[in-house]
Amino acid sequence: MKTTPWQDRSPAEQKQEFENQALVLQIREQLMQWARTYTRLAHALVEEFGEEEVLDTLEQTWWNLQFEGGLTFREDFEKDPRAGLEEMYSLWHTGPTQDVTGIVMDVDFQVDRWEILAFRCYHQQVALDLEAIGGRKIGISWCMSDMAAPRGWCSKVVMRFPNMQLRGDPFCRQIRQLEEDADSYLDRWSRELSEQYGWRSIKNLEEK
Repeated sequence: MKTTPWQDRSPAEQKQEFENQALVLQIREQLMQWARTYTRLAHALVEEFGEEEVLDTLEQTWWNLQFEGGLTFREDFEKDPRAGLEEMYSLWHTGPTQDVTGIVMDVDFQVDRWEILAFRCYHQQVALDLEAIGGRKIGISWCMSDMAAPRGWCSKVVMRFPNMQLRGDPFCRQIRQLEEDADSYLDRWSRELSEQYGWRSIKNLEEK
C-alpha cells in the first residue's frame, strides 16, 4: 500500500489527517471500554457457571459468528480463490475492514499466501490489565476466532496463527494461505483447536 508523504498533501488533506488522529484515539478507547465490559461480564459468568462451560461456549460462539461472516465473501472466492484473496488484501488496507486503531504490517503477499504482523492490539492491553480476573484466557477465546473467517471465505483458505501477543509474543503473526487439500475440520470449533490457540492454551501454561 502506497502512502503519500505529508509534505506532498494539500493543506486541507494535512488538516484532515491531523484532526483524524484524535478521532482514532477516541475510537480505540471506546473499543477498549467495550472489551473491558465484555471481559468483566465473561468473568461473572465464569464465577457463576464455571470456566470450562463458559469459555468453551464463548469460543464456539465467536468462531461461528466469524465463519458465518466470512461466508458473505464465499461466492466470489469460490469463482477465483486467488482473486478473492487479493481483493480481501485490498479491502483490508482501504475498505471497511481496515483497522485504524492498531498497527498491521504486511510481511508478504503472493498469489496464494498473505502474511501480516499485528502490533499494539487493544485486546492485549485490556486482557493484561484484567489478568487478575482471567483477562488473558477470556481475550484469547475471542481472538482465536480470527481463524474461522478465512474458512468462511473459501474451503481452500487456511489461516495459521504461529505467533500471538496474548501468549507472550511481541506481535501476532497471521498467515492466510490457499491449500488445495485444506482439512474441513477447521470449519468448526473443537477442543483440539482450543488446546492449540484458545483459552486452554493459556490454561495449559498456568498448570505447568
